[in-house]
Amino acid sequence: MLTAMKEDGTWITLPERLTGNMLKVMKESTGYFCPCCETEMIIKAGTMKVPHFAHKNNSSCHASSEPESAYHLMGKRTLYEWFVAHNFRAELEAYIPEIKKRADILVTLDEKLYAIEFQCSTIPETEFNERTRAYLSRDITPIWILGAKRLQKKSENEFSLSAFQWLFVNGTCLHPFLWLYCPETLQFAALKNITPFSKRGVFAELTSAPLSLLSPYHISPRHCMNFPFLLAWRTKRKSWCFHRVKTAKRSDPFFYELYIHHLSPATIPVEIGIPISGMFQIETPAIEWQAWLYMDVFQTKKLGEKILMKEVLHHFRKRVMKGDIKLRSLPVLKGKDVEDPVKNYIRFIEEVGYIKEGEADTFTVTRQFTVPTTSDECMTLESIFYQKSKLMIERAYIHYNEI
Repeated sequence: MLTAMKEDGTWITLPERLTGNMLKVMKESTGYFCPCCETEMIIKAGTMKVPHFAHKNNSSCHASSEPESAYHLMGKRTLYEWFVAHNFRAELEAYIPEIKKRADILVTLDEKLYAIEFQCSTIPETEFNERTRAYLSRDITPIWILGAKRLQKKSENEFSLSAFQWLFVNGTCLHPFLWLYCPETLQFAALKNITPFSKRGVFAELTSAPLSLLSPYHISPRHCMNFPFLLAWRTKRKSWCFHRVKTAKRSDPFFYELYIHHLSPATIPVEIGIPISGMFQIETPAIEWQAWLYMDVFQTKKLGEKILMKEVLHHFRKRVMKGDIKLRSLPVLKGKDVEDPVKNYIRFIEEVGYIKEGEADTFTVTRQFTVPTTSDECMTLESIFYQKSKLMIERAYIHYNEI
């Protein structure tokens, strides 16, 4: 902690650096106490340590659940100074007694409260959700910022996000993003246009700028109006078709069902595995949850037969209940609707000419999915399909939820 309460009830914030004389004077001048649990605190400082307060004895302080690294201490201090420099009403390590929580920074803007949480270590999802709900219960909007050094970058536009890091995804289903900050470089960043191909692997754009050049009023990332990852997506999809079976387990119900339905990863229809708007809400890869829909709904339908949207959604919910399709936990995302990606996929299938809508949410099968017999045929069909449907695929990812 960077703040503490003195014996006379006033608050003190430690400076960024302490000389030996300053440290001696501060230790001898008064006692220091935790603003949350009111137990005694001591100052810890040294050549390798950021000056900070710590509980004198092992404490079960309910507002202090994790040790703080120098990286975290630097981060919340520099973010606090940034808000203050832009004339925001900000309080460092603000304790909120009604919910027994201590926000890294509590910011007031237009009479609204925001709890800034700079998170550098992994905490249980239950704790993340509990803290988020607690803030919201007091009409305080939580802003979760991930320590930038935790982001795993695999290539220019390819990253790996853990289930914990997915919790930080903010914004809306149309425009999700993730805040990051590095106190060592003083760079503030946003990971946007997040496009998951697998459970952890995502395509995304990382934009950053020096904190000194940014204003807290104008840091929201620009909305993405195109889909720049289509070629990379196709490469990943082809790799999945050729290699996924090598790591498949016999106990995996997905590959068992592929076998039962006379399918294999190498010969899966090209209409399966389409990047769809809002699909990041589903943890199961798009190529797998769309394959489930094909096996449950489309494969058994003949030309001229009807497909109801409620029928498709019924099968989707059933697979979710069985655990065949898994959803992502996105506690701070606004406007979530996990069925939107399914509806958007059906809309795409209609646009490329496989079904035609009649009455509301009722479709007639006008063309059947093509099941290739060899991997070479699959690649030929894939090339033709993506060349012909390129604009519709891009529209399926960007615009469907805006219609």
